[in-house]
Amino acid sequence: MSGKTQKEILCDMCAEEDRKPAKKTCMKCEISMCVQHLQAHLTTPVLLQTHPLTEPMDLCGNTKCSQHGKLLEYYCLDDMTCVCVSCAIEDQHRLHNMKTFSTAHKELLEKLKAEQQILQEKTDDENVSLEKWEKSEREKLGGCSVRLIEAVTKLRDISLTSVQSSVSARMVSLKTSKSSMEAAQKEKDTFRFLQMYSQVYQDVEKAKAVDLRKGLEPGSHRDKLVEEMRQNGEKMCLSPSAVVESVTASQLGSRHVFSIKVIFQHTSDRFPNIL
Repeated sequence: MSGKTQKEILCDMCAEEDRKPAKKTCMKCEISMCVQHLQAHLTTPVLLQTHPLTEPMDLCGNTKCSQHGKLLEYYCLDDMTCVCVSCAIEDQHRLHNMKTFSTAHKELLEKLKAEQQILQEKTDDENVSLEKWEKSEREKLGGCSVRLIEAVTKLRDISLTSVQSSVSARMVSLKTSKSSMEAAQKEKDTFRFLQMYSQVYQDVEKAKAVDLRKGLEPGSHRDKLVEEMRQNGEKMCLSPSAVVESVTASQLGSRHVFSIKVIFQHTSDRFPNIL
């Protein structure tokens, strides 16, 4: 959200010199009304049924169908776009799942809440897996001979930095989806909510595809590097610098994402809760 104050929408039916703040905007009449002038729309059955009301908004021409010039009254769930009645019954949307704005808003808001819960559970599971991975790494390195300490400590600067960077980069999708969903759920205006839903849906789908554990699975290059260090213990003890340089060049190289270190930071520092 920007820091700019939203423009106050005034009643279009009040006298120019005494315009009151609008309470609702009628999409069909294309006017905004204060509490007093809104009464007809709230008490007349035919208006209640045929005149969709939204939160006060500045009508800038984006409420009309660009193809048919008619009022946008429905939301196509299949294409995630607002359509007019002609689009709904004549064109490519005629066999699609169509909803009124208010119904679509309610259903999609519930869907977003469900998706948010799924992503929260996914994040919790990923954090548990990362904690187990760190514990496993501690145990592996804890079993190394003391003779390897000098060589292993030389690898600290190139250890988990790349793993952390890779995981953090993947966390961006989860953070983005969280921000998008929170912004959408805070949007009270039905029309604006529906307009932004498509992007929110894309952010959620990207987040659902994220695998924070990628590259940390058993048998990875990182595991092979640990095993090689164990097997070359005697060589490392005799000439640790040479072996470290060799391991760094041959095993890490462009794939230094699989490097290791003895001293680990706490998981909450390296993999903070992202939702």
